[in-house]
Amino acid sequence: MKKKSSSISNLINKFEINLHDDKKNNELYKALRQLVTILFAVVLGVGLSQLAPFIHTSFWGANAFALYIAYLTVLLSWYGYHFGVIEGPAETNLLNYIIDCFLLITYWLLINDRTPFSDELVWLATMFILYIAWESIRCFQENTNSYKEQIKKAILVNAIFALIILVASLLFKETDIWWHIVLIGIILVYYRIIIYRVYLPPYKTKSLESDDENEIETILIKKAKAIATNALINISQFPVGAAIRSSNGKIYVGCNIEFDNLTNTIHAEESAICSMITDGEKCPTHIAVYTSSDILWFPCGLCRQSLFELGGNDLKVIACNDSKHKVKKIGEILPEGFRL
Repeated sequence: MKKKSSSISNLINKFEINLHDDKKNNELYKALRQLVTILFAVVLGVGLSQLAPFIHTSFWGANAFALYIAYLTVLLSWYGYHFGVIEGPAETNLLNYIIDCFLLITYWLLINDRTPFSDELVWLATMFILYIAWESIRCFQENTNSYKEQIKKAILVNAIFALIILVASLLFKETDIWWHIVLIGIILVYYRIIIYRVYLPPYKTKSLESDDENEIETILIKKAKAIATNALINISQFPVGAAIRSSNGKIYVGCNIEFDNLTNTIHAEESAICSMITDGEKCPTHIAVYTSSDILWFPCGLCRQSLFELGGNDLKVIACNDSKHKVKKIGEILPEGFRL
């Protein structure tokens, strides 16, 4: 099984765009994304002609609702595409762009081939199947390891909704009833809400106003672990993530960033502190520090001093790895901290 996966990965990686120059690669990605955006606009623009009959007759009825759902689907897909580009891993494989083209054809068919409504359901199911293929390619790519859990969830979500639409195409086969169409529209909006949550990076800043220590620890550990995947560790190959909670409940994250002269290296705790300070917060209550080591590591002496000055003796430090964690107050790990 591992051999098969490796063969598929090797095949997919042959379609990876690599001009051996990061600047040129980024310019090419940008140009391809702009092309996809233009094609989205073409699909929506050409489809506007479908609205003409309803302007002179009625905006109600099964056929009109089917068109509205088709437009809603394409608009939500356009938003989802750009959100994925911003928040998800980069789209760097030619196979992904080929699937984008097939998806755009599917969107055009959604708008222009919607009667009977069972035909539109077929195109919606095709759309979800193409989504699964698109995500699967990214899952097999070596440079998306830090996002694999999110991608796997996205594949599962798309598979579930593909199945829902296929079942609907069997149940709604005979007649075009307006509430059937509205129900499908609600399902598609719900899908976008779920997929948005799947792709929202788990380390994103959010408020945590709960006083439940277990909940605070759990969320900070999750965020520290997630941000560690962004660490720049050319030298040590030792990723560290930190998630700090301010007194008003906001959470800030940071990872270690290494530079060749080592002096400029930024610790994960420092990175998280900088995020907090630049947002106007100065009183941390908790910090989680994640390492992938089997040993639980608390912050180094320099970071302990910074945390002590900001949070005082009672600031809670959570050292964690993939399987366990330990909590201590900064006063315990830095007794008699220095103050001017």
